[in-house]
Amino acid sequence: MEEKNGIIKKEDLFFDFKQLWQLFKKNWKWISFSVFVCLLIAGLYIWFTPTTLKVAGKMEIIDKSKKGSSSMSSNMALLNSLPLNIGSSLGGVASLGIDDEKEVLMSTMLVRNVVKDLGLYTEYRLSKWGRKTLLYQNNPITVSLDSAHVQWFDTELPLVNHQILLTVTKSSNGYRVKTRLVENKEKTDLPTQTFATLPATIETEVGTLTITENILPPKQAKQFNGDYTLKVSIIPPTKRAQEFVKRLWADPPSKKVMNILSISVREENLMRGIDFITGLVEAYNQRANEDKNEEARKTDEFVSVRLAKIDVELGSSDDAWENSKKNFQITSPEIDAEETINKKSYYETQLVDIGTQLQLHDYLDEYINNPANLYEIIPLWLGGNRSYPSLISQHNTLVGQRNDLLKSVSEKSPQIQRLTQSIQELHPTLQLAMKRDREQLVMQKNTLEREYAKYTGRVGTTPKMERVLTEIGREREIKQAVYLVLLQKREEAAMELANTTDKGRLIDDVNVVDSSTKPIKKMVLLVAIFLGALIPMGVIFILYILKTKIDNREELVSQTALPFLTEIPATDNDEAFRNLRTLLLLHLKPGQKTLLIASQNDEDGKTFIAHHLVDSLNTIGKKTVYVNGDLRKLEKGYPADILASEDFAKQMAQSKAANDYLIIDSPALGQYTDALQLAQFADATLYVVKAGRTMNSEVVSLNESRLPQPMLVFNNYTIKK
Repeated sequence: MEEKNGIIKKEDLFFDFKQLWQLFKKNWKWISFSVFVCLLIAGLYIWFTPTTLKVAGKMEIIDKSKKGSSSMSSNMALLNSLPLNIGSSLGGVASLGIDDEKEVLMSTMLVRNVVKDLGLYTEYRLSKWGRKTLLYQNNPITVSLDSAHVQWFDTELPLVNHQILLTVTKSSNGYRVKTRLVENKEKTDLPTQTFATLPATIETEVGTLTITENILPPKQAKQFNGDYTLKVSIIPPTKRAQEFVKRLWADPPSKKVMNILSISVREENLMRGIDFITGLVEAYNQRANEDKNEEARKTDEFVSVRLAKIDVELGSSDDAWENSKKNFQITSPEIDAEETINKKSYYETQLVDIGTQLQLHDYLDEYINNPANLYEIIPLWLGGNRSYPSLISQHNTLVGQRNDLLKSVSEKSPQIQRLTQSIQELHPTLQLAMKRDREQLVMQKNTLEREYAKYTGRVGTTPKMERVLTEIGREREIKQAVYLVLLQKREEAAMELANTTDKGRLIDDVNVVDSSTKPIKKMVLLVAIFLGALIPMGVIFILYILKTKIDNREELVSQTALPFLTEIPATDNDEAFRNLRTLLLLHLKPGQKTLLIASQNDEDGKTFIAHHLVDSLNTIGKKTVYVNGDLRKLEKGYPADILASEDFAKQMAQSKAANDYLIIDSPALGQYTDALQLAQFADATLYVVKAGRTMNSEVVSLNESRLPQPMLVFNNYTIKK
């Protein structure tokens, strides 16, 4: 606080905590009412909002290709333990395919299979007291839609979202069924039907509905003995799958774990959540087996085609062998030189072996060079022990990853594009390796044939028939060897198809995670109490900040340090004027006889207070005269000229000498300067502040005004204000 020109000025404050607290105290009923309303809303929210649980389980991903690689596993674990995800960038969990498996597990396609298997596209809710409780495995009736239209719902989904909504009410009269068909946002209500008993069928334009009664255990059936209302909804399986995907999580329990996923879903019904996660793991395994069987089927197809071809070729070789013997009329050739025959036999064996490798190589080369097989699995076993099997293995790995991702993402996705590019870049390298390998085989064959020809030439006496039979025999042995190899591989493919080892398995019971229920009732109620108190307090504070007019005594006193005399009520104010008279006389100094009544605006009550103050002073024997200085209302000449004239000054001096007190009524300060002219005749000023009308800034400006000895009176005060 500071003093200026004899007037104490109060420093401006943004707000007064004391006054703000008074506002809160005066409005405690509204605050209490707001808290009550918020608690009521919170109670309704808790009642109508379905309670959800977090159901979780752990699945181990079993990869047979990584069994035995303990050193690699330890290295991966070390990389995964590095901070800031550095391990992932260097080949940690992501390099082991855990992220890919996570995407597969959470794909809409896989979840849709679970929804279809469990019939989750149909929901049953028991309606009671406005609350709709989800039923699962304990629904009293079952509503089924024919499978063709269930599939049609999914087919139509990209353009049209079909839904069937039923309200089934059981009473003593039977079952009353209201059916509504929804097509996007258009709704069609079908005529209500009543059935005395179940089963019953309802024909609709989107399929046939069959309603049957379930046989429940006595404990579950007890709640449905009386009347009940059941809400049934049937939506496209894909749509329901999308809802589950939004509530589904699959993540490793920690960064150090590279083959375990923690699967969790937020569900209203515990048993439905358990069945969903269990079904998801089963669907994941089924898909993995389908992927594995696809490779086996491709191998089987490859082998079957080649077996049919070899079978024809073997038949031709047998016919040639038989015809040659008939033509030469022999059963077996004689060998002239034992040593020559031994060498010749050795190179024959070598030629058979190299011929077998060449033919298998040509079969594989034919398969690889076929553009239709660019993104197909290549049978690795045909590679033998040559240089290109590692390239085939790399090709098969890329194709497997690409086929796996195509089941959940489109061909235009970045992952598919990268894998496609890798396969295309690897293909020329594989073709070049095959070409070089064949050149080596041909060179070996030419060398063997030269050696064989050398020893064959030594048999000068060997008839032509021996050479013919030998060539035919060698060709037959090659075909037979290839045939046996193909038969063996077909058997292996069949065994692989019969093997249905799961890729993932649950290693922990699926159950509720602790402290996972939502909504959290205590938290909702605490928030309701907090908001219930905060909202009205915030409104009061904002109104206080934006407030520009004075409504009560405390506000007036807080704006200035000028003397405050009293407040004048709007009614029953006789005692208030007596109090004003007493306090005024105490503040006036000896010789101060002229009092100016002033205010900022018209109708603030200046004249009202002036008349009552005159009457009150006269009552106690003080000769007091009322001077009407508001010449604007009298419309006599020019008020400014009159107030500045010598005649007016003489009249004021005479009146002051003849009376104890002069009470001067003045025009509004905010409109004219008349009050300031009248102030030169006054000893003191009684400034009238009207409740709900006088501005804060107007009271503050009094600290700088030229009014003599201003004192404040608060007029038109009411308890409400």
